[in-house]
Amino acid sequence: MRLPKILLVDNDKALVASVSDHLRSYVDCLGATSYDEAISLLEKEEGIALVISEMRMPGRDGFDLLLWLRENRPKIQMVMTTAYGSPLVKSLAKQKGAVMYLEKPLNPKQVKDTVQVILEHKGFSVAIQDMEFTDLFQFLSFSGRAVKVIVTNTIGEEGEIGLEGDNVLWVRTKSHIGEEAFYDIVQWEGGGFEMRPLREEDRVREGAVISLSYLLIEGARRKDEGIRPELKEGHAGGGKDGEKSAARRRQSTNRESLNTIFEELTAEIPDVLAAEIVNIEEGTPLVVSAGNPAFDPEIAAAYYSEMLKVNKKALAVLKKGKRLEEVLLTVDDFYLILRLLPDTRFAVCFALSRKGNVGMARMEIKKFAKRFVDALPAD
Repeated sequence: MRLPKILLVDNDKALVASVSDHLRSYVDCLGATSYDEAISLLEKEEGIALVISEMRMPGRDGFDLLLWLRENRPKIQMVMTTAYGSPLVKSLAKQKGAVMYLEKPLNPKQVKDTVQVILEHKGFSVAIQDMEFTDLFQFLSFSGRAVKVIVTNTIGEEGEIGLEGDNVLWVRTKSHIGEEAFYDIVQWEGGGFEMRPLREEDRVREGAVISLSYLLIEGARRKDEGIRPELKEGHAGGGKDGEKSAARRRQSTNRESLNTIFEELTAEIPDVLAAEIVNIEEGTPLVVSAGNPAFDPEIAAAYYSEMLKVNKKALAVLKKGKRLEEVLLTVDDFYLILRLLPDTRFAVCFALSRKGNVGMARMEIKKFAKRFVDALPAD
């Protein structure tokens, strides 16, 4: 009996050899250590059903390979492997099931189990031709690139997104700018997806930087609930379904943009060095406003999260106080305010210069807390 054929792509030759050897009795496993070698095999070999590729490789990488497959071999399925990536996007990938993901270091048995699930159709998997824009953005988030993405839908509408890794610098469509423009794009079905290097003049941020991970999760929520940015109340159709759809849109309209609220708060507080909303459990930034390069958003988010966790543990040991509300740290040249958002896994974190008014800043952050809670993505 002919074995199913798969292609494993990774610039680590030893890993390719090891995993291929482990899979040998179950599949015909071809190996490639670069984008060019992978393309050569895909053009030469027939019957490849699955590609397992490392996302980040020297030169052209796994995302380039994904785009090539989408254009030239759309029926092939793909699994992404990487040691990098946003925990929020991993969470979304697991929830939605649309993007298969394996985290390094790879466990050969885990790889075999994943291949078996896909090839025997025991679990949900998606051919590249069936991927939506959100699936492509999930892959792109892992790649860590600085790119300009141009998306077109089947009726010729166009959107542009400026990305640096998981940070969204700006989004534009004909009808919207910013967060709502992204929600326009994720509603589109079919069309083109083009990627270009981000030029220096395109790196200018429009408002606070927001996490692509957050936009993907919120965009998926809106799409699942049938909330469309361009629809107006009264266009929902008749009957109970129409009433429910209209109600959901009213809820979405009332639900403020997290990015907008964050920009409003940072504008109220002078002398801000850096600010972000942080996922405490995962140590990752959700929304960022970083004016001072000394405060790297990813590093700072991990540090802030650890500080909050340590203080929570201290309260538990001391058996004093029921709930941690805020941590204030004063050092020689800045203040650090970490405000937990009640009943969520998020915190608002501000670094202020010593000439700033820390009392006023704390009051403003506390005042905005409920609005943030209402706008945060649902778990």
